[in-house]
Amino acid sequence: MKPFTISTRFIEEAKACLSKPLPGFSAQKKMGPTLLDGTLLHDRSPSNACRINGVMLLFFVKKNDIRLLLTVRSSEMRKHKGEISCPGGGLDPNETPLQAAIRETEEETGVYEQEIEVLGALSDLYIPVSDNLLKPHVGFYHGKPIFKPDEREVQQILTPNFSYFLSEENVKKEQWNLHGFDLIVPCWRINNRPLWGATAMILSEFIEVMRSK
Repeated sequence: MKPFTISTRFIEEAKACLSKPLPGFSAQKKMGPTLLDGTLLHDRSPSNACRINGVMLLFFVKKNDIRLLLTVRSSEMRKHKGEISCPGGGLDPNETPLQAAIRETEEETGVYEQEIEVLGALSDLYIPVSDNLLKPHVGFYHGKPIFKPDEREVQQILTPNFSYFLSEENVKKEQWNLHGFDLIVPCWRINNRPLWGATAMILSEFIEVMRSK
């Protein structure tokens, strides 16, 4: 019998929690940017012509800690340049959102597709500013945590401890001016970079899911 490890526990708990009904937007919106009057920026329905993206919350173990794999988008990217995000992207012909999420994760970070165990899916999230519908999945990487970022798309790889996100004290609420609008932006700070917007909202749902156990 294999020893019961921190990865075994995380995988089993995540699979069990993700198999239950998801909290959806009620959990996502906790990290959603708002106007000063409280209006949520993401509280809109997808357009009929929106682009579908598969994205991956990918976890792994390093030094007996559960880590989350995140990327800093290259300054060469057309949209969301320099932002922290989950690996992911648009669908190739005849590709499912899960297949796209796994392929993009491999292309962007250098992990091996065969070493990714899919734990489940999270709720869709629509991004009005880019007209993208995100379909997030959760995975666990069983390979060695050695990453090779695609420099065309990824400026840096970040691997924060998952435990950092579980403390509400680490959530900051900052006032920004973005695209001419004053906003209240909930975020986490990682290496002095804000993790905010859609990525933070996806992670917010997963945190709530895991707290339901």
